[in-house]
Amino acid sequence: MAWRIKETKEGELLNNFGYIERDKIVKGVNPKVLGEQFASEHSKEDIKEFTSDEIGYLDEINEYIKRLNAYGIKKSNEIKREVNTLLNKVSKEATSFVKLERFFKEKAGLIHDAFIHEEERKQEERVNLREELDRFRQENNITKREAKYPKSYILHFAWIFVFIFLEALANSYFFGQASSLGLLGGVFIGFITSFFNVVLSTIAGFVLRYKNHVVQRRRRIGLAIFSILLLFIFFIHLFIAHYREVLQINPHVQIGAVLKPMLETPFVLHDMESLILVAIGLLVTLFSIIKGMKLDDKYPGYGAIYRQWKEKDNEFLEAKKQLRRLMRELYTVTMRKSDNMMENLENSRDKLEALALDLDAFIATYERYYHKASQTGREILVDYRLGIESVYGEDDSFNYKKIVDDRVNKLNINMLLSIKRVIEIELERINEQIDNFYENQERFEEKLEEMKDSYLDNAYIEKVLQQVKKNREIEL
Repeated sequence: MAWRIKETKEGELLNNFGYIERDKIVKGVNPKVLGEQFASEHSKEDIKEFTSDEIGYLDEINEYIKRLNAYGIKKSNEIKREVNTLLNKVSKEATSFVKLERFFKEKAGLIHDAFIHEEERKQEERVNLREELDRFRQENNITKREAKYPKSYILHFAWIFVFIFLEALANSYFFGQASSLGLLGGVFIGFITSFFNVVLSTIAGFVLRYKNHVVQRRRRIGLAIFSILLLFIFFIHLFIAHYREVLQINPHVQIGAVLKPMLETPFVLHDMESLILVAIGLLVTLFSIIKGMKLDDKYPGYGAIYRQWKEKDNEFLEAKKQLRRLMRELYTVTMRKSDNMMENLENSRDKLEALALDLDAFIATYERYYHKASQTGREILVDYRLGIESVYGEDDSFNYKKIVDDRVNKLNINMLLSIKRVIEIELERINEQIDNFYENQERFEEKLEEMKDSYLDNAYIEKVLQQVKKNREIEL
């Protein structure tokens, strides 16, 4: 910032460096008067060379130009540092699709490696569970079908509790009039009987699935247990109906007192409401058996082993979904960086163009200081020679003006020009990038899409994971 020219009433000036001052060089004495005085005191031959006065003037001019060159070198270094800082910032602002590609590869590699590292540990367990599942299918003659079981056990058991509630409600009505405790006693008896009916019927339905087992012995055992449960459930229904009828006659009767008459005439019921009670119980039993059969897959054991494998398989599928989500997010972030690149390029160009304009103004002002110094030196010597010519007349044999140009120090401006060239080259590069931006962005997007798909390729993922179980395949 300190190197930039400053605007004043006098025009554009260098910071901390003034124009050459004629009075300081001539020291308040008119050069023409000194020239006349010198000519009066010396012969004509003595003016064929520069006089001591003129050499003193030239030394003063060269000393000023020397200080000006030193100032230029100092400011050139400041300008160079500022240019380098800006160019470094430009290079760090991802102004290249190559850098974006490297960014995507680096981040995608980290995401992918983390996924592989995590899933390699679980792969062997998934493979073992799959082998166990396939072996179970083969041993039990099951085609490669998915196991069927409730998607929500909460909903499934909710229906079972609905059955309990509805039957308990019906039972409480039938027992409410007969119980000594009234409606409260009816509700209690109704809930107890309904609970056991639904639970036992559900268990019976669950056991009934063994009719599908390939092993005949297990099939027979399952059917036997089902039959026993079914008979027990039917016995409970009859017992409850008989208990209700006896309860209407004797509200204080003991449960055991009902058993003997029931065993003598189990199917003889005298009250239509008792028959309705049995019918409702049997209907709830039927629904509960169906629900029990659907608690798990129709083939015993298949649902449990399938769920074990499916749980691990779902974990893997979820991990792959997570991988895809992270890759898509990375892809989006990378493309957003790509979209921002044009803005970065234009901002960088604007900053460089502004810096180039400042540098041009500095160079112009710097050169003006030099020309002012050389012009001041020429004017002083011209005035001095006019004084000599006033004594001896004009003499073209001594071309002092050309000698002045040769003896005045040159301006050191090469460093400033080289910095200007660096800025011009960088501007050319950025403008070229801007001109070709959208075409390059389209090619980059296609390449990025291919890289993303390669990281998400199932075959590639499986190939990496098979490092744990070589030459062994698994359907996922």
